[in-house]
Amino acid sequence: METVADLEIEAQTTESLCYDSANGWSKLFPDLDSDNTLIVVFAAYEYCDSPEPLKELRQAFPKSKIIGCSTPVVVCDGGLREGAIAVGIIRFKNTQIRLSYTSVQGFAESRTAGQQLGKQLADENLKGVLIFSDGVTTEATDLVRGLQEMLPSDVTIAGGLASGHTLDDTWMLCDGELKRFYACAVGFVGNTVELTRATGGGWRLVGGECQATRTAGRTLFELDGEPANAVYQRQIGCNAGFGLHESSTRYPLTLRLPDLEMQIVRDINSVDEASGALELAGDIPEGVMVQVMTTTEDEILDGVDEAIERLRSKTILPKQNALAVYVSCAGRRVVLLEKTNEEVALAHDGLGQGIHQIGMYAFGEISTTSSGPPHVHNETITIGLIREY
Repeated sequence: METVADLEIEAQTTESLCYDSANGWSKLFPDLDSDNTLIVVFAAYEYCDSPEPLKELRQAFPKSKIIGCSTPVVVCDGGLREGAIAVGIIRFKNTQIRLSYTSVQGFAESRTAGQQLGKQLADENLKGVLIFSDGVTTEATDLVRGLQEMLPSDVTIAGGLASGHTLDDTWMLCDGELKRFYACAVGFVGNTVELTRATGGGWRLVGGECQATRTAGRTLFELDGEPANAVYQRQIGCNAGFGLHESSTRYPLTLRLPDLEMQIVRDINSVDEASGALELAGDIPEGVMVQVMTTTEDEILDGVDEAIERLRSKTILPKQNALAVYVSCAGRRVVLLEKTNEEVALAHDGLGQGIHQIGMYAFGEISTTSSGPPHVHNETITIGLIREY
């Protein structure tokens, strides 16, 4: 005999809402709290100092798993909002949600942190992991590598790195609690759940290909045996007059690894003028082939279509009752400027207006399966689509 609770959870249910200080919450909290409810939250960094709305959310959903992080600007159902909070809610019927989080105090702890997360999430029926981590202290490739080491070989992983207006204002939301220098993940366990992910870029190659002949972690010392910055400045030619921030955003590097079909993009964070070394926004293995890339506003927007088409190649896109979580690189906003709204609108229209969508601008994007090496990106848009079927 069916109970009231059974009738209430006949099928997966999704919802999205947003908050800003001028208007409050965009709608009443839906009656979706349960042990099988996931709430994904992206919030402007200043809510670390004014957490009342986040506390209201936790009080309204005491049973639910709540994860998320800071970002300079949030995305909610096709709109770009500053100083706001975006919330995506998905309550499952048959799927079990597992929550795990751990401290990451520095790059050297990242792989161990990933292993700790993986140990808590591992299950033979685990189908996907959504993961967020602090963008200041986490070496994302090592975090994902450690996670992969503990998981079944076909688990999809998607997520990103918390960001802010500066490196000093990032934070995480772990089971509804504000924390700094943490990683947080949820695993989806069951036979009817799907996490599909895809990335898009919008960059084109310029200049010649070089080999990274000396590297260590994120540091690129030499290209083809020469100081890396000398080669980089020569590659971007007449554009060398740009400041570092603009050059690294408009002219990032792409890495070509022999076992990857896609390009891995790396921003340049800093330059050691004395040695000519480049400090990148992610790891760079020694021996990989490196090439400079560039783009235009329109090409960046083409990257959204690229991501949508890749999603279509992996699954039949649902028309409703799914949650889309997209993570775009903070550097793309520097290129798009006023057209950043167009990137958000394109993603919304491409997925369909019946799909609840939230998003963030991150210090790095994660999109991988554990059947291959970690794919941690810069300057891409990554879309994760979560649903029960």
